[in-house]
Amino acid sequence: MLLLVGITVAMVVFVVRYRRSRARTTSQAEGHLWLEITWTVLPTLLVTWMFFVGYEGFGLMRRVPADAMVVQVTGRQWSWSFHYPGVGIDSTEMVVPIDQTVKVELTAPPTDVTHSFYIPDFRVKEDVVPGRTTYLWFKAERTGTYDVFCSEFCGKDHSKMLAQMRVVPQEEFRRWLATEQGKRYQPLVFEAVTNPGHETFGPAGININAKSLYLTFCASCHGVNGDGSGLPGQARDFTTSAGWKRSPKVTDIYRILAEGVPGTQMRSFPNLSPWEKVASAHYVRHFLKTAAPADTRQDYDALVQEYGLDKIQPPKPALPIDEAMRLLVEKKQAPTSAAAP
Repeated sequence: MLLLVGITVAMVVFVVRYRRSRARTTSQAEGHLWLEITWTVLPTLLVTWMFFVGYEGFGLMRRVPADAMVVQVTGRQWSWSFHYPGVGIDSTEMVVPIDQTVKVELTAPPTDVTHSFYIPDFRVKEDVVPGRTTYLWFKAERTGTYDVFCSEFCGKDHSKMLAQMRVVPQEEFRRWLATEQGKRYQPLVFEAVTNPGHETFGPAGININAKSLYLTFCASCHGVNGDGSGLPGQARDFTTSAGWKRSPKVTDIYRILAEGVPGTQMRSFPNLSPWEKVASAHYVRHFLKTAAPADTRQDYDALVQEYGLDKIQPPKPALPIDEAMRLLVEKKQAPTSAAAP
């Protein structure tokens, strides 16, 4: 109000007092050295002070404490999904322990739109940009259930893009991790091999996004539509019966994912749990334009016996990237007669 009134009054006074009909000539102003120095130096000092005050707050928001727990969040039209990279858990709700710094790494598929991850109760918000990774961090100091919104208009169901974040005691969080990890590596059941809509694949179970797995690990070679367009002439075309190394049965696709194809660029995927391999197999089968062969109880029994899928499958230990690179270099430099590590 002070600026509005001041500027408006000054404008009216100048328009009336110095209108052309009153004064056709004016005296030449040669300048005022000290006045010009004053109105240059003082605003410069003021703006510089404001910059450092603002940068201090900006630095607080961007400097993540070293002990932060990472939660990877993916926004897509119109839902949030949460991944815990340390233990390989996916969830439709965000669960964090109290008094623990949390770094939220945010991304969206390259073909999606911009979202904005917003937890009003914690006053944190950050844009989620397709194909890029952004982040924010916070530390919850009270337990409870809090709403997660998208605060960037992202399409017709923007208002339904909701999720919940639960802040729980440390011990309860550890129990939740153990329970969720147990779901991921539980013994494989026959019904999951024959039914792509099995409840364990869904949000109430392990919450596997088979399409996302395919786009992440397979589409670069086999193409988005499974026609081998990523590596023409080298990647197999899943749309025809001739494009399968073994067969389009779930059990045979599982073997390919578990072992790869020697002599080709098709590698194995030990990072995928048995349930993720089965979910991926179901998704790959849908590219076939003819009816896919059904898996029998004998097929399932043979697969279970071959890979021990009737037992809990522990996650594969992850190597730090520097250790993995060291082992790779040592393997490349080893004499050809030496046994492979």
